[in-house]
Amino acid sequence: FKDIFNRHIPSRQRCPQAKGLESLANLVSTVEETPDPIPTTIKGTIPSWINGSFLRNGPGKFEFGEDRYTHWFDGMAMMHRFHICEGNVTYSSRFLRSDSYVQNSEKNRIVVSEFGTFASPDPCKNIFERFFSRFQIPKATDNAAVNFVKYKGDYYVSTETNYMRRVDPQSLETKEKVSQ
Repeated sequence: FKDIFNRHIPSRQRCPQAKGLESLANLVSTVEETPDPIPTTIKGTIPSWINGSFLRNGPGKFEFGEDRYTHWFDGMAMMHRFHICEGNVTYSSRFLRSDSYVQNSEKNRIVVSEFGTFASPDPCKNIFERFFSRFQIPKATDNAAVNFVKYKGDYYVSTETNYMRRVDPQSLETKEKVSQ
């Protein structure tokens, strides 16, 4: 998996010589998605009886335009799939196309507040609207970057809010949003 990490983290963001807290910088860096499965290099052997997919998700996109999420919990969800078949492993990943991700992408800036990063007020609003927007309670995010859940044959990603997203476990394509 080191090859995948090195392939998707730009060399300027890798800090092999960093020690202590400096090495946390890699954890809040945006990575590229890999929608088409790529082969991985296996050291050793995988038992022939292990077949299937290993699904994980977590933060993967921290920047939109000049804006940046600054907390590990805030990064937009990226889903990962390691598919194991007959001793071979392929890797693919996709960003969850949550409402938060789509809105931030459309505006090319952070417009949805997350756990530790508040969105900047809309620059098109007048000074009073921008000031009072600081006192509004942010809406709950649907950035489901915490868990994969299988329920009645369907796969969902979830977080601590009351929203889940159904996803296709093969292609990692985002499906509909579901309220819990």
